[in-house]
Amino acid sequence: MEQSPRLALSYVMPSQSQKHVTVNETFRRLDALVQLAAGSRSETAEPASPEEGAAYILPAAASGDAWSGFDEHDVAVFQDGAWMQIAPFEGLRAWICDADELVVFDGASWTEISGGETQELFGVNTAADATNRLAVKSDAVLFSHDDVTPGSGDAQVKVNKAAAGDTASHLFQTNFSGRAELGLAGDDDFHIKVSPDGAAWTDAIVIDKDNGFVGLGVAPSSPFEIVRTSQARFVFRNTADDGVVFELDADRSAAGAGVGNIRSKWNGAEIARIRTISGDDTINKDEGDLIIETADGGVMAERLRVHQEGGVTIGAPTGGQKGPGTINAVSVYDDNAMLSCYVFDQALDGAVDAGKWDAKVPDRKILERDEDGNVVRDETQARVHEPMRLFAARAGTKYDPLTLDGYARHWKEKRHLTSMPNEASFDPEKGMAAGEWIQRLVETAEIQAVLIETLNRRVTALETGSRRE
Repeated sequence: MEQSPRLALSYVMPSQSQKHVTVNETFRRLDALVQLAAGSRSETAEPASPEEGAAYILPAAASGDAWSGFDEHDVAVFQDGAWMQIAPFEGLRAWICDADELVVFDGASWTEISGGETQELFGVNTAADATNRLAVKSDAVLFSHDDVTPGSGDAQVKVNKAAAGDTASHLFQTNFSGRAELGLAGDDDFHIKVSPDGAAWTDAIVIDKDNGFVGLGVAPSSPFEIVRTSQARFVFRNTADDGVVFELDADRSAAGAGVGNIRSKWNGAEIARIRTISGDDTINKDEGDLIIETADGGVMAERLRVHQEGGVTIGAPTGGQKGPGTINAVSVYDDNAMLSCYVFDQALDGAVDAGKWDAKVPDRKILERDEDGNVVRDETQARVHEPMRLFAARAGTKYDPLTLDGYARHWKEKRHLTSMPNEASFDPEKGMAAGEWIQRLVETAEIQAVLIETLNRRVTALETGSRRE
């Protein structure tokens, strides 16, 4: 019996008896194949009580009285109380009810149409074109990780370009005119660019692909680099009251002078500043100096200056800077510069009142803050007059500094004056504080004043005795 070439429908032959049998068989096959809807393509067990017209696409290792004799990928249709086997052909499509998917037979296997067909253009709520082959008009577009297959839990959007000189980026537009772009724009460094009109573009941030260096307005050659033609400035603001808590400026005037500032403000008022001078500063006329200033009654006043020539001046000294190594301050406070008149107490009163001199020593205040300015240590360390104690401990001993013999015995045996450090205890790398040197020198001068008076009395006594003779 001859059949149609595609659906294998039986033809009614001339002079054929019982033509209705052939016609009904053709109708059954058409009923099974036209708009084919299969209950499943993963079910392996033949149903015990299938409904009339039920259809399945058979997977591997299908089992059952009828299914076990059918081939993988066959369509099994239950008609007139029996299973009919239909071999699929290329292009046959079927809706899979339990998976809600449309599949097509490609000649070898069944494949989802969404993954098995390639569309040259695809538009969602709009028309795609040759440039924008995928076009979507929507208030939002969602890309989520695969929790159906299931997937790995990751979600990536990949933008691939052919070569380093090409562009792989995300472009943001206003009325189809570019305003911002991020990605690999013309090279393999990461760019964030902005534009006022979609034609002129400015690099806001460039991150070097090789080392992670970050440049603001420039391809960086150092870990963090800023290049601006007119102004470079950092401002960190307190969002609660809009007060600037840290500010870094680098300004250049029309005449070519430049001033760089690191400023600290409180409630909008400048309270401290570190600045450098580049070019001819109209006020200081000192190119290349580094200056530290603080507010005095609302007016910034210079506290320390590191001169380009090498000197350091503190405050506003009358002597000015004298070259490398200069520290020329109006006054220097050093709490090691303690009073040393206790020498005269010993000489005149025969003893030193330790409590009296301890009371003249200020306690040491220790205040430490963390990076946020919070106090993490606030304590007071009580101090005593150590130089006085060292002096008093020698009084009355064989090294008594107020006796000629004791004083001479000390420097002859120990090779240093009683108030001065010896070779073993002095570290030339660390040195001593200026205040401590002053205290030791003053104590030495007072001791020697007492000894001079002792010699004066002896000379006077000798001169008086000679006149009597």
